[in-house]
Amino acid sequence: MSQIFRQYTYDDSFLKVFVDSRLANEYQIALIFARDYDESDGPTNGIFRIYWDQTKITPSSILQFRESLPHNVTLKVFISIGDRDVKYRFRPIDAQSWISNATESLTSIIRDNLYALTLNQIEFGLDVFYEHIDDNVEPNGFAQCIGQLIRNLKAAKVITAASISPSSSLNDDYYSLLNRKFPSLVDLVDYQFQNEITSVDSPVLLEERFSAVSRFYPKRKLLAGYSAENEDWTNLSPIVFFVFGSRLFNKRESVAGFSIIYHDFVNRISSPSSVSPP
Repeated sequence: MSQIFRQYTYDDSFLKVFVDSRLANEYQIALIFARDYDESDGPTNGIFRIYWDQTKITPSSILQFRESLPHNVTLKVFISIGDRDVKYRFRPIDAQSWISNATESLTSIIRDNLYALTLNQIEFGLDVFYEHIDDNVEPNGFAQCIGQLIRNLKAAKVITAASISPSSSLNDDYYSLLNRKFPSLVDLVDYQFQNEITSVDSPVLLEERFSAVSRFYPKRKLLAGYSAENEDWTNLSPIVFFVFGSRLFNKRESVAGFSIIYHDFVNRISSPSSVSPP
């Protein structure tokens, strides 16, 4: 079974990472975030803009990182859409135009800004990371918008894989429905354990939560996600997660891999990079 490690990042901090092929045979860089919001925090109905640091995340820096990887470790790049902030919740104005705008703008982001990576045979994926969804959006509407977006991008060969990154508050109604409706389109589920509604104070309890999540998603799809931001330690401390992760890692059949959000990226993302809307 493939063992995946995913790093969510807004900059080129991946250049400092040493990857041991005994621990992972696939490394994923997930770029945070592409948001469908403008400079005034108004929704753009699916016209996504880049909010990671384009001066540091470039085709050259990503290719440099790939050269540092062991020969048997695959590199993939994911574009994470959405955000963790409630200001940037999923809020389409019109479903069909949102799908059309999202398909066109994300295609433009990948082909216009990162095209050199495709020439070097690096594959792209889409990660859906909305931590908040507008109250007026029904679960079926969310599933149809995201599912059709993934279908469009895969059909056009813009991406080869797609993941969803649910949290406990949205999992039952929204993300699990998306996976049930489009199981063949969702390749990975990066469950964000730092967002559990109640505190998780022991590795055993976290294993129980993981078992509960695995009833929604097959384990072959499931990544165990964690945030290293200080404010996320309230409900889940680093030591609890890493002991839990060590136990899971020793049972490789129990999880597809792990992901981590590194500290303090939110404070450094304040304005979109210059990307022309479609």
